[in-house]
Amino acid sequence: MHKVLFIVLLSISSTLSAQVLPQFGARSLGMGGTSLTINDVYSVYNNPGAFGALEQTAVGINYENRFLLAELSTQSLSFGYHHENAGNFGLHFQQYGFNLYREFQGGLTYGRQLADHFYGGMSVQFHSIQLGENYGTRNTASGSIGIFYEASEDLNFGFRVQNVSRTILAEYDNERLPTRFGLGMSYAFSEKLMWTLEAEKPILHPVNIKSGLEIQPHEIVYLRFGVNSYPFQSTFGFGLEFGKLAFDMAAIWNNQLGMSPSAGLKYEF
Repeated sequence: MHKVLFIVLLSISSTLSAQVLPQFGARSLGMGGTSLTINDVYSVYNNPGAFGALEQTAVGINYENRFLLAELSTQSLSFGYHHENAGNFGLHFQQYGFNLYREFQGGLTYGRQLADHFYGGMSVQFHSIQLGENYGTRNTASGSIGIFYEASEDLNFGFRVQNVSRTILAEYDNERLPTRFGLGMSYAFSEKLMWTLEAEKPILHPVNIKSGLEIQPHEIVYLRFGVNSYPFQSTFGFGLEFGKLAFDMAAIWNNQLGMSPSAGLKYEF
């Protein structure tokens, strides 16, 4: 239990407390955690702007197990409804932790096309943090915004601000939910190879440079690799696509804490 509590505290401090995760989805994790220019169903959380470019109604579930400890697992559900004229409407839910420290997050997202090749969106998240041993529960809310730009058929750009509201978590020491600024691009060298590059800046931490590759060696098979600069971490993963159903699996490797695997299913209606 002491080991679990130590890693819980380390994990929380490394993400600026209260799990406002940088991204959802094993596909993004396998590509170094890059997500700002990927307009799949997980963009309902990852970038409200890219969610505006979603072209099909879809649902996705994902499971992440930090450092192979069940107490540090995260389960998430994402849903996006595509309307040809009114834009895209989305929901997402996430649960993290165990009985001594547990977090729930739910959100509503709206995104749509604003101009030719230009999309925007916004999201409202509701947070609930529960501490064991009768320490109580804290409920609050935050907001995020994003934009997505298709510069060409092969080149895309994305921008996102998480917790743009700078929501206060506790009055003591002016503790707030983490606010992150992210700017990214992706370039498709061919139908079989895509490269992503992003810079992510939490207010209180150094810039994290993230990059990833997605390779399609077979019609239904995808291979993914990525890297982060702060902290230095490597990622890898694969995906299998069977028509409208896709299965993704990935892992991130931290030299000090070990492996954190993730797996997910997506279905497009």
